[in-house]
Amino acid sequence: MRNILLVQSNPNLGEVLQASFQREGFSAMLLGSVSEIPRSAAETVTDLVVLDETSAMGGIDIFTDIRLATSAPILVLARAEAERQWAGIADDVLAAPFAVQELLARSSTLVGRGPLRRTVYAAGDISMNLEMHRVTRGTRVIHLGPTEFRLLQLLIAEPQRLWSRVEIVDRVWSQGRDERNVDVAVKKLRAALNRKGDSDAIRTVRGAGYGMA
Repeated sequence: MRNILLVQSNPNLGEVLQASFQREGFSAMLLGSVSEIPRSAAETVTDLVVLDETSAMGGIDIFTDIRLATSAPILVLARAEAERQWAGIADDVLAAPFAVQELLARSSTLVGRGPLRRTVYAAGDISMNLEMHRVTRGTRVIHLGPTEFRLLQLLIAEPQRLWSRVEIVDRVWSQGRDERNVDVAVKKLRAALNRKGDSDAIRTVRGAGYGMA
C-alpha cells in the first residue's frame, strides 16, 4: 500500500480527500501543518506528499524542510493564478477548483514513478535504514526511541552540516518543545551510539550546534 502525507489547512476538505484516497487503496495520513511532516515521515515510509497552497506559504524554505524529511514527490493544490509560481518548485501542481478524480490520477502518476525517496544513510561506521527502521554501528544494532531516531535522521542526512538548537527543535518536534529538549535528546542519542572505546559519533560546536562527527 502506498503512503500519502496529506497536509490540508481545511479540516473538512482534508477529510473528504483522505476518504477519497483511501477508497482508491492509498494509506492517507491527514496533517494540519507542514511542521508535522518530519515526524510523520520518520515514522512511516512516505510515497507522496500532497499539500494545499495555504500550508506551503513558506515557499522555497518550506520545500527545503520537506525535502530534508522525505524525498517523496510533492503535489501542491493551488489557486489557478498561483499555479505557475509553484510549477518550478513542486513535482506537480493542481489548480483549484479541481476534480477529485484528477487529483487521484495525478497522485497515482507521481507514485508510479517508483521509489524516488532515499532510505539508506551512512556516516562513518553508522548506517541508517529508514524502511527497515534499523540503525547499526559496525555490526552492532542500535535501538533508538522515536525522538532519537528522528534526530539521527536529521544529522546523518547532511553529515557535514551543523544544526543549531533552534533548527533541531523545528525539525524534530512539531511543537511544544524548547532548546533544552535538544540537549537531552543529543545526550540520549550519544549514549545509544557510543560504547566504550568508540569515537564520539556526535560533533558539538559550542554556540553553533550539533552534527555528525
